[in-house]
Amino acid sequence: MLRRPFVLCLGLLSLSFFTPAARAQFADQVNYLGPHVGLSGVGSALTLGIDYERGITKVGQVGPGIIGVGGLFDYFSYGDNPSGYGGTWTYIDIGVTGMYHFVLTDKKWDPFLGVYLGDEITSWSWGSSAKAYYASLGIPAPSETSGGITFGGCAGVRYFFDNTWAAEARVGFGFYVLALGVDYSF
Repeated sequence: MLRRPFVLCLGLLSLSFFTPAARAQFADQVNYLGPHVGLSGVGSALTLGIDYERGITKVGQVGPGIIGVGGLFDYFSYGDNPSGYGGTWTYIDIGVTGMYHFVLTDKKWDPFLGVYLGDEITSWSWGSSAKAYYASLGIPAPSETSGGITFGGCAGVRYFFDNTWAAEARVGFGFYVLALGVDYSF
């Protein structure tokens, strides 16, 4: 399961050799893409994900900052399986984001506030003892898949190492509690 995020990170790294440099601050008409890891608000599970954002306004169009819109994908899973009666929860979050970026004179820093709206797909894999228990009763186990609309928010900051790469940290609610990542701008 960890192979896909590794391949994704490797692919993003290879983009830096073929894409022209971007500006070293969040800007309009520039794309930001990168992987992140974090902590979910459910079971303190480690999340793996990717986020994308694009600046859509210029400084001064909507206050002193810049608005960015994008998307987010997160995956996390955790188990609760004492004596085989528990199981494993798996969550997949897919959503759209809207961020307000505050423009600073120090171009290396990019503080922002944002909101998320998305769909959370939740599945449960029953442990072997629980499956046997329901089968012995002759009834089907309760539903193993559900989902629903999820709303969240965050506060975060990017630090640009150069014109192309930035580190990102976010705290929030709804999708994850804490996330750390790397963004590539193009």
